[in-house]
Amino acid sequence: MIVYGTKGTLLATTTIFEECAGCKAQNSVQMYIYQNHAHIFWIPTFPIGKTGATQCSQCLLVFKKKEFSPSLKGHYESLKSNQKTPLWTFAGLGIIALLITFGIIASKRNDEKNAKIILSPQKGDVYEIRIGQEQYTLYKVDKVNADTVFVLPNYYETNKATGLSELKEKGDQHFINEPFPLLKADLKSMLEKGEIMDIDRK
Repeated sequence: MIVYGTKGTLLATTTIFEECAGCKAQNSVQMYIYQNHAHIFWIPTFPIGKTGATQCSQCLLVFKKKEFSPSLKGHYESLKSNQKTPLWTFAGLGIIALLITFGIIASKRNDEKNAKIILSPQKGDVYEIRIGQEQYTLYKVDKVNADTVFVLPNYYETNKATGLSELKEKGDQHFINEPFPLLKADLKSMLEKGEIMDIDRK
């Protein structure tokens, strides 16, 4: 379950030198500026604007931003303009950017690894195969003879790529014991087309 929401953090407070609209006390109105931000799992993700409120220190009368008089709006805009958006409110975006960057780097390294492995197949290599739309299975290399690779298909298919891990857990007994030949050139082509999605080599 993803926990998300919004939160406001106090940025600044100041005394407004005018009388309270409720009790008429002079110089008793405190104005507060808040920075709102969205969060995921309580990690600030991105800012979503500022807001404000006032409270009288005498009668405790509170006004929200939408209730400000023209005079209070002027004070609010002046105070808000001097408050910069804290960098920490972008923390979540920074984390997401780092995760995407690491994911791209890891994917590129994995692709380079597979491109190297496919040129020198070995007995026991397991290929994750995309048969068609929402159809996935496994091939296991049984033996290699010159430019021909004999593979054993798995008995089972799955409709999700994530389901391939479950097929692997079923063990070697679930590969059909009737190998069929593929040329190394065919395997390279399958990898380039995305029909071979990944290769496991123990």
